[in-house]
Amino acid sequence: MDDQKRGIIYAFLVVLLWASFGTSIKLLVSRVDSFVATVYIGLFATITILIYLAITRKIKAAIKELKKQPWFYIIAGIIGLGIQQVIYLKSYQLLPASQVVMLFYLYPLLMVVLSAVILKEKTSWKSWLFLLIGFAGVYILVSKGALIIPEISLGVITTLIAAFSWALFSVLIKSRKFDAAIGMFWFNLFGLLFLIALMPFLGFDYRLTLPEIGGIIYLAILPTALGFILWNRALQLTRTSICSNIALLMPPMSVVIIFLVLKEQIVAFQLVGLALILGSVFLTLNYGK
Repeated sequence: MDDQKRGIIYAFLVVLLWASFGTSIKLLVSRVDSFVATVYIGLFATITILIYLAITRKIKAAIKELKKQPWFYIIAGIIGLGIQQVIYLKSYQLLPASQVVMLFYLYPLLMVVLSAVILKEKTSWKSWLFLLIGFAGVYILVSKGALIIPEISLGVITTLIAAFSWALFSVLIKSRKFDAAIGMFWFNLFGLLFLIALMPFLGFDYRLTLPEIGGIIYLAILPTALGFILWNRALQLTRTSICSNIALLMPPMSVVIIFLVLKEQIVAFQLVGLALILGSVFLTLNYGK
């Protein structure tokens, strides 16, 4: 099997793991406070990536890398694996999982906007047009298919903030060069330290049942740590454009899993909104330059 085929297989495996994320989180936060779940997921993910660095003998390289740009890892870690994670998991306590998945996938479009503002990347008129299509999809999801101005719920606000935070994190790390595994270790570690600093203010219940621990370990190790490692391996073995288009399968696969496992009803306006968002992302990736 050549490298390209292996890369495509890795990409499909990652998308399958990520597609299970929303359902797993919804099941978990129905039993555990979202902040408690966030802290434990961050803890186990950090430990898993540290073990991976030890196995691949990258500990010394990780320390050396941190010394080069410490504030970058601290700030990006707090934004992407601290603030974003808290808000994202909270969204699942406030909204149906299917709606969170659909709204959160706005982040690739927000990345285009933030790249133009922060990185001064040139954006064509076609990209802006495709962005408008995506935002129209978000409007349909928020308004539930109505043409009137929608009432914005707290769940919608938290999901959109989570999408913005992840887009900002993605743009920040796009602007720097670093080993992917080393970078994710420091991002996870500083995000975890930020979460620990919040514990006196948000409260923390250490008690967990065995099923709850199992759910947290699954989320931390498979979709988070292993998914990240496989995704970066896929990017190394095949073209970014192929991986990006395969990643478009994640939201519809998530919705299917949510429908089958959580029995959430998926209505027509949600499918239309999701189709517009995914279509916008696809057009931006392939024709936006």
